[in-house]
Amino acid sequence: MFRLSKNLILASLVVLASVLLASCKSDSNGASNEVAARVGSRDITLRQVDSLIKQQLDQGGSGKTLSPAELVAARLSVLDTLIQAEAMFQKAQKENLVPDDSKVNQEVQKRKQGAQVTEEQYQEQLKQAGMTEDELRDKVRRELAIDALRERERTRVSAPTDAEIDKYYSDHKAEFVAERGADISMIVVAPANNGGEAGAEQKIKTIYEQLRSGTTDFATVAAQKSEDQASALRGGQLGFASEAGLKQTFSSRPDIPSTLMALKEGQFTDPIKDKLAGTWYIFKLNRKQEQPQNLTLTNVRPDIINTITQQRQQILLQALVMVTLAETSTKNLLAERIVQNPQSMVEMRPSHLLESSQSQPQAQPRIENQNQSTPIANRPASSAANGNARPSNAIR
Repeated sequence: MFRLSKNLILASLVVLASVLLASCKSDSNGASNEVAARVGSRDITLRQVDSLIKQQLDQGGSGKTLSPAELVAARLSVLDTLIQAEAMFQKAQKENLVPDDSKVNQEVQKRKQGAQVTEEQYQEQLKQAGMTEDELRDKVRRELAIDALRERERTRVSAPTDAEIDKYYSDHKAEFVAERGADISMIVVAPANNGGEAGAEQKIKTIYEQLRSGTTDFATVAAQKSEDQASALRGGQLGFASEAGLKQTFSSRPDIPSTLMALKEGQFTDPIKDKLAGTWYIFKLNRKQEQPQNLTLTNVRPDIINTITQQRQQILLQALVMVTLAETSTKNLLAERIVQNPQSMVEMRPSHLLESSQSQPQAQPRIENQNQSTPIANRPASSAANGNARPSNAIR
């Protein structure tokens, strides 16, 4: 379901930035400064590894205690990720893709503003992550540099030719079917953002009356009032979803698909309350597909182009990581110690950082990609799970 936490963007900023924590504070058991790997001239410490594991455990909120073997496996997996990231950053440095202070400050301010939190709340988030402002900016700098490197590589992939597009359509023609469903827009109001359920109910009623008055169109109201940021940026538009997809997304309200299909195009629903989360929705029907129909090449051509291009971009990026690692002097000291002494898998203990996380679990906001819409899942044309592909206006 929709995750509309007010602190979501800020949590993403802090969590993602701390992945490559540059300076290591001393851990009470002394394990924090132990070097786990060396990439070029830069060390990755065990504290950096455990910091990321801690974030994953906190996000899960289960209070799970890792066994020695699980701890070793988690450390090796996270360390591999950090090694790759550090190698990519060093390549970005060589390619002069590291942003200057001005761009870093702009990005930090942009994310802080998007989080809609006070400076006090922002500082508390930093404190909980064990970071300073300077460390945060350094991590944002690294993140932006790696993003710039990846984006530069993506642009090197050319679009597929007409012949390649025709062949893809011919090979996957059975998958290109538009299911019965609806193209919809929505307005979302959540209790967490309005002081509780009473506040959320009052706000959704006010919005509904504004829509009924006809003084403002649905897209404008959604952009101004909806609390689902991803769809609000598009005037509330979600795109097309099948009846099955709608039932899965709104599992606590199985009546929503039939309610939408009963509307006329351009009409909107009364406020609808999610019975589990207490979130309120108003939906607008933009278009409905009464019967399944085969999609023509014209219908799906943009999706085919995107699918082929993204596949090639992903392969190129994977190859880039492999080449970058081969060009960079890397040494995984943690893995070497385990190979030299297998008994260390039994003897390994969590650092103080992880012990505190496992003894005092607390739920953290789930981190989502803010550039993607999450309400309704739609698979790409190349991966239709049940023989049906999404139409060209499917939700991104």
